[in-house]
Amino acid sequence: MADPFADSDYYVENFGTPPPAIADRLDKELARASRYIRRECPGIDARIAAYVLDPSAPDGLDPDVAADVTCEMVKSASASAGGVGVESIQAGAGPFQQTMKYSNPVGDLYLSKKQRRLLGCGGQVAFTVPMVDREPVVPDGWQL
Repeated sequence: MADPFADSDYYVENFGTPPPAIADRLDKELARASRYIRRECPGIDARIAAYVLDPSAPDGLDPDVAADVTCEMVKSASASAGGVGVESIQAGAGPFQQTMKYSNPVGDLYLSKKQRRLLGCGGQVAFTVPMVDREPVVPDGWQL
């Protein structure tokens, strides 16, 4: 099994104290997020290795970026009530009512578009597929 991109010390140093709900299993959550990243971004370890050998490598990926994305995934998945992860809040006055809508209510680990862009994976690609295998027909007087 490959090493996680971040450990609990890195998380605490860069993102502060973890939420109490995951504090006792933080390293396991970071390892799980790292596995998800490796699955979604094949070849990421080779790109990190290329960066370590030559930071100016065009395909290289700074290992701290991978660690930051790993920590962000865990932090957003473990969002506490009323804090990060709340999409909208509605309140009333009389009779009193209050509604909160969570953007990730079950705490799934996922890569956002921003995180995919940072890691350089999962971008959309447009291409064409030739439907016939023949020479093009060029009308008289036209050029290709």
